[in-house]
Amino acid sequence: MIPVFIISILFSSFASAEMNCEATYNNIGVTYQNVKSLDQYYYCFGYHHGKDRAWQMDYFRRVAQGRNAEVYGYSSLKSDLMMRLLDLPSLASKLYQGLPSENKNWLAAYSAGANKGFIEGKDAKELKDLNIVPEPWTPEDSILVLVLQSFDQTRKTFFRDYEEEKSKEHWKEKAVELFNEDDAPWFNTILKEGEYPKNTGVSKTSYIPSKKPALWENFPEVFGKESGSNNWVVSKNKSKNGYAMLANDPHLDLKTPLFWYWMSFKTPDFNIIGGSLPGVPVIISGTNGNVAWGLTNAYINTADAVFLKDYPKDYFVSFRPKVDVKLGFLKLPFIFKTFEKTIDGDPVLPLDIDNNAKMVLRWTGFKMKSHHLVPMFNLMKAKNVTQMDDALKQVGVPAWNFVFADQKGDIGYRVVGEAFREHKIDEYGISTETPEEFRIKELLHPMERPHVLKPKREYIYSANNRHWPKNSKFYGGRGYTLSFRGYRIDELLKIGKHDLDSFKRIQCDRQAVDAQFFVPKILKLVKIPEFKNWNYYTSNDSIAPSLYRRLMDLLMEGWQVNEHALFKLLDHPSETQIKELNSFSTVARNQISGRSWGQVHKLTFAHLSKNADWKFSPEIEGIGDNHSVDPGTSKWDPDKKNYEQFSGASMRMIILMKPIPEIYLSLPGYNRNYTQHQPNTPSWKEWKACEYNQVKF
Repeated sequence: MIPVFIISILFSSFASAEMNCEATYNNIGVTYQNVKSLDQYYYCFGYHHGKDRAWQMDYFRRVAQGRNAEVYGYSSLKSDLMMRLLDLPSLASKLYQGLPSENKNWLAAYSAGANKGFIEGKDAKELKDLNIVPEPWTPEDSILVLVLQSFDQTRKTFFRDYEEEKSKEHWKEKAVELFNEDDAPWFNTILKEGEYPKNTGVSKTSYIPSKKPALWENFPEVFGKESGSNNWVVSKNKSKNGYAMLANDPHLDLKTPLFWYWMSFKTPDFNIIGGSLPGVPVIISGTNGNVAWGLTNAYINTADAVFLKDYPKDYFVSFRPKVDVKLGFLKLPFIFKTFEKTIDGDPVLPLDIDNNAKMVLRWTGFKMKSHHLVPMFNLMKAKNVTQMDDALKQVGVPAWNFVFADQKGDIGYRVVGEAFREHKIDEYGISTETPEEFRIKELLHPMERPHVLKPKREYIYSANNRHWPKNSKFYGGRGYTLSFRGYRIDELLKIGKHDLDSFKRIQCDRQAVDAQFFVPKILKLVKIPEFKNWNYYTSNDSIAPSLYRRLMDLLMEGWQVNEHALFKLLDHPSETQIKELNSFSTVARNQISGRSWGQVHKLTFAHLSKNADWKFSPEIEGIGDNHSVDPGTSKWDPDKKNYEQFSGASMRMIILMKPIPEIYLSLPGYNRNYTQHQPNTPSWKEWKACEYNQVKF
């Protein structure tokens, strides 16, 4: 461990009077900083991250490096091993080395500021309890955290291949049609008629539920088990006040500390405010006064699990990573796990499946180039939606949906990041390829990625749903989430004009959207009095959502289906299935025991590290349900006999693009170092009540 005093003299070229980072803070801890140069901008960016989020930055870095067992012991060993298999530090180093000197200098300034901030942030409770000081931050570390976030958010697309392979074992030839979403009444896509090139050869998308294999659980889920998000924009013509409006609420695990750090910078050349990820000097959602932007997880196909065949004997290389494991006051090396990679560096996935073939991960992130990162440093310079679109089309980090709006009242949408170029539906499950076929898979050209600028419909939304309808020229894979949220957002957006109040109502809509499609079918087969007059909202004092969520989960688990397949099966159930439905209804009623949704649905804001002793927020009644626009994604705990909400809106942001933008923000926690600073009104309380703070631009 490097002593604190050494950290203070690193990157001394930035330690000058110009690098003053005295800031002011608003009531929820948003940081306001004035700077005189770009070097000071990046230095103070790092300083505030390091001062207020030192432990979090160290944790993200250790996850990506596969080094958490050094601090947290044996419980982190398996996740460390899985991350060593990916070797993200080598990728980050390669990307850094190829950056222009200007970008390297900015990252060096950020690192110098972060290391200064670490000295002032060393008293965070986690660091004191662990008796550690973060190692000096380096420019490569910022890229490493960005790459980690990208992998964590995109890996669902290749795990879908694995899930489909397992589903074929149960449903055989019925699987493809049973899980097809195209004919579902709630199905919707981001791009509409006239906004995409057509082709009649593409059809069918599905989502297959399955239990994760034990080894897969050892990949750390840093940002969310089922990460999602909503964002939307309306143009000036669909706004009551005549200004474009933007909303964004990324759905991540609701952990302590917050994933986002909000800050505002005023510089001689630009002003900017928004949310950033500690460790990465980029405003990911926010506004520069001319343009506002927000992002969601794209879930376009960026990764495949592939069985390889006909490969030469020397095509795979074995290696044994060494992981140091904390045991009391000692660190013991663990070197007993062997992994494999191809000679090109693609990892062999050690997943549990009935096939002896080598299963290899093909991820577009491994193919990233340094120039794919550069445009992210330039978002704050965009003057209008056209310039923003030009910057985003060059970003190669997979893969996000961006919406954006400008002061002229125009709006736009674009997917960023490298994604596979598919013209037809890919093989259901895991494909088998030769090494040559594995290597040559093409990527979408930036102008082929889903996008639309100044659409005639005057609004755009994304909710992790499919980009293209089935008649599109391109095909985005089967990694998308269910499109209930998109259906509801579209339903609420397309009618009439909007203002701040209507945006808040949409962002905080807690209707169980799927219930409107399933309850009528269920009531034809079983008597559940609580469902008869239910308005499908997840009110705290209602028992209907408690019974509904438990019954739906029992049905999908028992019948090994998801909502798409269940919707079809309920039309013509067999006598056995009707009996099982009645039985599941009885089990659900017994397990709920008359408890309302507020009594059975709980949210604890567990610590990101999973340390049960670090509690900084109270347990509260959960909000929403799995498919509400304001989601309360949860998992049944059979021991506690309740639902534990683990995911939801990690922030709610609304921006009105007036000459001086109006920004409204709701955070499920405090922005600054929550172990040292607390607001008078608990942030979680405002967030649950859907109350917003107006944030000064």
